[in-house]
Amino acid sequence: MSKGLPLAMPIGERLSVFDSWLTGRIREAHAGAKDLAFRDLPPEDQVEGVPWEYSLMEPGARSPQGEGWSVYRFSGLRPPGEAELEAEAADPQTSGRRSVFGAITDAVLGRGPKRN
Repeated sequence: MSKGLPLAMPIGERLSVFDSWLTGRIREAHAGAKDLAFRDLPPEDQVEGVPWEYSLMEPGARSPQGEGWSVYRFSGLRPPGEAELEAEAADPQTSGRRSVFGAITDAVLGRGPKRN
């Protein structure tokens, strides 16, 4: 029985899975006015096949202990009262925007606008 994402998964698919996972965690952090920390997990520590773990933190709190944590500090990025705009911008399907990982995937796979 295999845990986590298949090792042979194409990079575009792997990035798409991570994009969806991270986008959900960012939405969760924004909704709770928290900062977000996340990291990769080794296969033996994965829960339900999810190869990442995360922690929502009070704004400005210390990073979790241990190695490999990436921390996104959201506090102070937007003035109070912009929740409606934030919710609209968070959904790439309705706002016409692409996610960061969508843009990276397109660049890696050679899709998207051509540059001279």
